[in-house]
Amino acid sequence: MLPVAFCERMRSLLGDEEYDKFINSFGETTERYHALRINSVKASDDISDRLRNIGISISGDDNSGSNAAQIQVPWEKNGYYYEGDVAPGKSPYHEAGLYYIQEPSAMAPVHYLDPKPGEKILDLCAAPGGKSTQIAVRMGGSGILVTNEINRDRARILSLNIERLGITNALVLNETPENLANVFEGYFDKILVDAPCSGEGMFRKNENASSEWSPENVELCGIRQKEILDAASRMLLPGGRLVFSTCTFAPTENEESICRFLSGHPDYHVADIQMFDGMDHGRSEWISDKCIQACGLSQEQESSIRAEVNKSVRLWPHKLRGEGHFLCVLERDGELIDRTKDNYVPGGRNLAAKKEIQKLFWDFAGESLSFADEKEKVLTSGLRLDGTLFMFGEQLYICDSKMPGIHGLKCMRPGLHLGTIKKDRFEPSHALALAIKKEDAKNTISFAEDSNEIRQYLNGQTVKCSKDAPKGWTVVCVDDYSIGWAKQAGGVLKNHYPKGLRINY
Repeated sequence: MLPVAFCERMRSLLGDEEYDKFINSFGETTERYHALRINSVKASDDISDRLRNIGISISGDDNSGSNAAQIQVPWEKNGYYYEGDVAPGKSPYHEAGLYYIQEPSAMAPVHYLDPKPGEKILDLCAAPGGKSTQIAVRMGGSGILVTNEINRDRARILSLNIERLGITNALVLNETPENLANVFEGYFDKILVDAPCSGEGMFRKNENASSEWSPENVELCGIRQKEILDAASRMLLPGGRLVFSTCTFAPTENEESICRFLSGHPDYHVADIQMFDGMDHGRSEWISDKCIQACGLSQEQESSIRAEVNKSVRLWPHKLRGEGHFLCVLERDGELIDRTKDNYVPGGRNLAAKKEIQKLFWDFAGESLSFADEKEKVLTSGLRLDGTLFMFGEQLYICDSKMPGIHGLKCMRPGLHLGTIKKDRFEPSHALALAIKKEDAKNTISFAEDSNEIRQYLNGQTVKCSKDAPKGWTVVCVDDYSIGWAKQAGGVLKNHYPKGLRINY
């Protein structure tokens, strides 16, 4: 049951004819759209064959009458629709990080953020991690991604998804936007603000979203969004790009949030962008007189801001294959400077671990990992381990030498977790297993996606193997994709899959 106040507001905004089309999209018989996004950091060219084995076609050649245009999410080259009776979240491929299950419309903001390798990017309101991992894939492991979530429990989920997809260049934080602004002022090339909102666009997917909705919460979200955007604006470089997005229909949280922001930040403008079929422009006529008055705008300023707001984008569930979303591409006036030789690091650099600790890791690496260039610390797949090795508690991490320092920040994951130092030995982390590829490990064993062995492994059981298999640390794979560690001895794989991630099949 949709909230009455919500329905009344939407009818008033849309008019009877458009409202009927809109509200019909919430009917029980209306098709819902499901999608996943291929993690091209891990997945290889055979991914279409692998997914076909679990009932998902991404190539349009499965003789079902489908074609690539119907299968692919228009605004995400790695995004693909799948039928609702398929359960990709239950496949071992999911645990191996080969894809991220993500609502189709939710993939649009990162398309317009347009991340590139080498950039410094902030995802300010990042949990559960769909957009952060989407950004990371576009960055290709090069550059610095700071991904933040204010809620600690949700920040843990964010950190786990960064790990699952094998992301190596992310700093995961659990901070307030205001605290981040004090540390990272004028630092980022691009910022995504997927703002907390009333979630009206999720009413079709999540029954709790409608039961928890209230007009008062809509107003509170609008206020909080202003605070978040104000903090974000301090962290963006001149010439940088800030994408604001929500999953709600409320003008208070969409067009009016952009109006409030532009009125207080005259050095920002809304970028002209190319929209996809089914997308609509924002509706500046929905900005209330109350909002205009609160912003203290003259008639000339109001006219200018309304024209800017009209360049924002709305995604409607009755017009495209996805849920309701809003986004706006904001750019700061000026020109981005070339910072390739800039050595500035917010918070100072992370201090390198003691030599004896680093030696424990490199001894392990020499025994267990395969290098294309050991001197340059480049693994066979091309993954580089030439960053700064440093301790975070008892855990050893590696990060880019220019990764911001974590002193004074609530940090969940400060780079790639290599493993744990236990007295005089090193034990590799689950994150390292997911970050490397099969060819990077000297000892590997691979099981089929539908095998009993891979399910036994993910359940935490010991798994039998050949007695002739090499002893020591072994990367377990599902169809040649790394999924975790085991230690082989006497024809048995001692399971090192994390207890908190184990699955009961």
